[in-house]
Amino acid sequence: MRPSFLILLLLFTIPSVFAQNWTFADYKRYDTNAFMKLAAINQPIDFKHMDRPLLHAAMFYATNQERIKNGLKPFKHLDRMEKVAADHASDMVNYNFYSHVSRVKGKSTIVDRFKLEGLNLMSIAENISSSNALQYQNGRKVNPPRSGLFTYASSKREVIVAHTYLSYAKEVVRLWMESPSHRKSILNPHHEYLGCGAMVYAEKSFYNMPYLMGVQCFGSGK
Repeated sequence: MRPSFLILLLLFTIPSVFAQNWTFADYKRYDTNAFMKLAAINQPIDFKHMDRPLLHAAMFYATNQERIKNGLKPFKHLDRMEKVAADHASDMVNYNFYSHVSRVKGKSTIVDRFKLEGLNLMSIAENISSSNALQYQNGRKVNPPRSGLFTYASSKREVIVAHTYLSYAKEVVRLWMESPSHRKSILNPHHEYLGCGAMVYAEKSFYNMPYLMGVQCFGSGK
């Protein structure tokens, strides 16, 4: 076998090693510790072929790490609550807004969005975020991208790499935890359930750099 052919073979077989194909059923199979050992969550996000279910799961388990760290019970996952979060993230991207109040008819408030999925809970809350999908160091100057590649405006032209599924999840949860109101929702002892969603978009004000719209939906009293 020629070396060049071997390299091509490896390139086509390596991705399958990390493929996760995450499903709702997997939330019952993995606790936080087991999830953090998955190889797939440490691969860089391919924004053209993003595994949204896996990213949502990474956000869910990264949030539960904070709950456990603070002596609280981890959240339980609700499929329909994740759908509410994922749909709101998509709507904010597709309809160009950033708000808890949706521009989509019939989805104006979080109550409306929950009711559309048949969720009638006693207590609900929502966190939203818009943050960099690359591991960008805030404040550093950036060159206009070449062939989709972003670099810092330095003599070394350092490449700004994409977040992994886990590094994005940890970063967005960190940002929420640093905000008192968002932290309050994450650490509310009365919240039992959590569903997370995210959607990629191009930030027009920053060379169309990939950003992620993130959403957390909380609830109790199913």
